[in-house]
Amino acid sequence: MTDYQGPLAGIRVVEFTNLIAGPHAGMLLADLGADVIKVEPPGGDLGRGFGPYVDGQSAFFVAANRGKRSVVLDLRTDDGKTNAFKLASEADVVLHNLRAGAMERAGLGEAEIRAANPGVIYAVVSAFAPSGPEAHRSGIDVVFQAEAGMVAISGERDGPMAKTATTIGDYTAAIHAALAICAALVERASTGIGRRIDTSLRDGIMTVQGGWNALAFATGTQPTKRGTASPYLAPNQVFATSDGHIALAIVSERHWLILCETLGRPDLAERFPDNDSRMAEVDELAADLDRVFGGGTTEHWVDVLTGAGLPAGKVRSLLEAFDAAPHMRHDGGVIPVTGSAISIDGVQIGHPDPAPALGAHTGEILG
Repeated sequence: MTDYQGPLAGIRVVEFTNLIAGPHAGMLLADLGADVIKVEPPGGDLGRGFGPYVDGQSAFFVAANRGKRSVVLDLRTDDGKTNAFKLASEADVVLHNLRAGAMERAGLGEAEIRAANPGVIYAVVSAFAPSGPEAHRSGIDVVFQAEAGMVAISGERDGPMAKTATTIGDYTAAIHAALAICAALVERASTGIGRRIDTSLRDGIMTVQGGWNALAFATGTQPTKRGTASPYLAPNQVFATSDGHIALAIVSERHWLILCETLGRPDLAERFPDNDSRMAEVDELAADLDRVFGGGTTEHWVDVLTGAGLPAGKVRSLLEAFDAAPHMRHDGGVIPVTGSAISIDGVQIGHPDPAPALGAHTGEILG
């Protein structure tokens, strides 16, 4: 394994994780330099079974498991439980996103591990909650988005409800878990005290819709779905051009006046002198701007608008996005994956090793 150094070098994380949320949290820690040991059952992380495949490797799995070492242990056997307990009791961090009660049944609950290792950081990513009446509920992304209120605010105003394209609950929970783990490690360095970390996929989604939540709290009513438009500012949405789409965000009155001047439309500035007036007739304003932007190409409007200092950009496909930001593509394995969004001292972090083959490090680690 590559001798990769990062700010978490010397920290060992033992993870018992499946699919995305737990694995992604572990990968974030690996990118920061931690030695992340992924304990998998004989059949492997469930994500290994999701296609498409390249040279027998699951694109789904490799996307969330860069830079780890894989150990296969059967937690239904005494040997498996013994070896798993030894790894966990010697770790700085134990991370899991298994169903409620699974770790306890294997003798790997927080109480058991902390008795052997009082300074351990024990981190749990749950579906809805780590305890209480919701602890045993199962869930998947669309369920979390539905129960967090996100589905009810997603989609076009007069169209059906929608969900975000990505499994946002997994990634928000993973980021919160990794952030809390790093904070707990800092605290432990001065106090020696280990902490229990809990976060859930449902709760993570609720945190990233803070602006919408505030709107509901302030009005006491359900906000209206707005498609790509903002519930606070106008114009702030996607517009069609003659050959594609652009996104435009006007966030100040200065930007609004610059836009009107750039488009040669002083009448718009007179008709809509402030954001409140624009929000009051947001559909009429959007229709007017659609007609304007429909008269030119995407490239033309992006050049004109960005040249005027306005926040605007092309609506890109996924592959186009990586062509425009090639540093976000990680090519360490057979299947390219997304790179880290973090740079430290001007250097983009990211473990150079690809996701491990199932059980590739079992002998090395147990030996």
